[in-house]
Amino acid sequence: MPHLVSIISDQAVPNLLFIKQFAQPDSHFYFISSQEMEEKQATRNLKAALKLPEKKCHTIVIDANDALLVFDQLKGHAFPSDAEYLINLTGGNKLMSQMVFQHFMDFDSKMLYAPIGSENYQILYPEVGKISKNLSIKTSLDDYLRAYGYLAESSLDYYVGKPSPQYLMNQVIQKRHPGKVKDITKATDQNYKEDDKGYLMGEWFELYCYQYFKKAFDLDDSQIACSVGVKRADSQTPFDHDNEFDLMFVHQNDLYVFECKVYPTGFSKMDRISKPMFKLASLSQNFGLKCKKYLAVLGKFSEDPKSTQQLENLKQNLGISKILDIDAFKQSSGSQILRNDARIKIEQLLKKFNQK
Repeated sequence: MPHLVSIISDQAVPNLLFIKQFAQPDSHFYFISSQEMEEKQATRNLKAALKLPEKKCHTIVIDANDALLVFDQLKGHAFPSDAEYLINLTGGNKLMSQMVFQHFMDFDSKMLYAPIGSENYQILYPEVGKISKNLSIKTSLDDYLRAYGYLAESSLDYYVGKPSPQYLMNQVIQKRHPGKVKDITKATDQNYKEDDKGYLMGEWFELYCYQYFKKAFDLDDSQIACSVGVKRADSQTPFDHDNEFDLMFVHQNDLYVFECKVYPTGFSKMDRISKPMFKLASLSQNFGLKCKKYLAVLGKFSEDPKSTQQLENLKQNLGISKILDIDAFKQSSGSQILRNDARIKIEQLLKKFNQK
């Protein structure tokens, strides 16, 4: 029965998955943290996401930049000498991980490191080896966000309006522009006051994307939500949420965040498209390194080469993985729609080369 040791950092998911995989009923949990991380309440957020019993949790705050002081601080904590320890070295800075490594060499310990994207934990001590990650572990959207200190509430439960999201999407693809779909354009009239105005002007597209990606990745209800209101767990604001995202889901323990926009009039100018891109990049920066950002847009982009290049540059600078347009939904199916454009082009070139 090992006790689990985690080094706290801004990246919460590696420790979240480590504890979910290796925790046993009698395990205690030791969190090696820094003053900076405690001020961010990173340890508290992780414990809350995992729903760990407080009496089994121990937080040791060390100086993240002074090796001699860290040495004394770890020596000064009464780790049970007869216990077995399983240590996750993935978090923290290099000094923290090296000092933790050195300290626990004197104990019955096994030390692991989890490379990003790897299906294995690398065993670094006492012998070099591998342990397969439990890929069946699924993190809910609530647990993922809670580990980073956020609470979430969906303000839009999935439903099928009339016309259905699938019907409207088929019409947009067929006519090549939402402005040519009568059911959509009628709602843009300022005199249109029916209850379905918000649905026809764009809510339907959020619902379409919700169902599309839920099916594409075989997601549980707990892993996906649309119109997600997000608020810091320690926020004192009187509002229900601080920010809202059109679509969020967790797949293979990575977070996917979408802005979904319908532009039914003419060509979309650069500034109109750039606003949701800036919002997407700004609001999702606190959700970890594996947060993937996408913009789904129904409308026509400017065909000016200069604007097209500006859009591509902005996408790369903001870390947005891909912009999904009408052609993307028309030409792709399932999870293939999120494949990186550069990778697709390379695969096409290789296919042509191999055919010669």
